[in-house]
Amino acid sequence: MQTKKPWRLGTRAQLLLRGLRYSRILPYTSIDGWLTVDEAITLYELARALPHERPLVVEIGCWQGKSSVCLARGLQPKNHGRLCCIDPFDATGDTASQDLYADRARSVGSLREVFEQNLRDAGVHDLVDVRQGLSQDLARDWREPIDLLFLDGDHSDEAARRDFDDWSKHVRPGGFVVLHDAVHPVHTGPRRVVEQRITPDPSWVDRRQVDSMFVARKACQ
Repeated sequence: MQTKKPWRLGTRAQLLLRGLRYSRILPYTSIDGWLTVDEAITLYELARALPHERPLVVEIGCWQGKSSVCLARGLQPKNHGRLCCIDPFDATGDTASQDLYADRARSVGSLREVFEQNLRDAGVHDLVDVRQGLSQDLARDWREPIDLLFLDGDHSDEAARRDFDDWSKHVRPGGFVVLHDAVHPVHTGPRRVVEQRITPDPSWVDRRQVDSMFVARKACQ
């Protein structure tokens, strides 16, 4: 006798049950990637809460734009809000993920083209500054203060630590840093950044966990 699988609400229904206001991020549900409903809502709400004038969000690791759409939708009501998305768009990354990314990438063709089309379909392409390349290379010339930094790139210990060290220094007082997969059975890099870089540092406050995602705010001086 076959056992029936437990019935579960689809992602779109789960999102709408949180409130009709979250229909604004419905496009994220049809984009390939890994982001829970509560993580998507958190990114959207963080972007919505940023200063109204010229807020800047930087996302390291974008894949096909699942989280990018949530962040950009949160920025849409702002005056000259901007999301800078940094990714090599070549399906490379940490050893644990590389085969999975390569398999998925083969089925879609150009990752950058898919990413940008997903942004267009969601109506947010004009808010997004796409920088194709490695985060450590682009960090060398970065000078702008960041209101929200979302780290979701290479999850190896060395790369996760380097991304945090390279980019978190640009987060302005009162701004946020968010690490995806800080709780994960395979990836250890983001968790170790939380344990070794953020937890011991009193300048990072209002810390919280949302599913696998870790959020902290840089204290105002």
